[in-house]
Amino acid sequence: MKKPISQVWTFESDSNPDISYETLRYTDQSMSCNCPGWTRRVAADGSRSCKHTRAVDMGTADQQSTATHSYEPLKPQPQHQHHAQTKSLETPKLGQRRFAV
Repeated sequence: MKKPISQVWTFESDSNPDISYETLRYTDQSMSCNCPGWTRRVAADGSRSCKHTRAVDMGTADQQSTATHSYEPLKPQPQHQHHAQTKSLETPKLGQRRFAV
């Protein structure tokens, strides 16, 4: 079963600059990574983490990653409607004065 992806970060390996790892955040807010730290280490309770997923949790992944991409749909920007306020003035009848407003 494939989960829908919300966002992806690409991190360069510290030991080999030719290798990069992808950290995925899914729409249910769970994460995964394809680095050795994530794939090889599983805690006793079955949870996993690596330095890349911790960077995402701490909010520093955008600064540490080499690339990022969001798959979230763009939120529509609120449309500010600026309508010119116009005053409709009736044309004065013949013989009446017209006042400036």
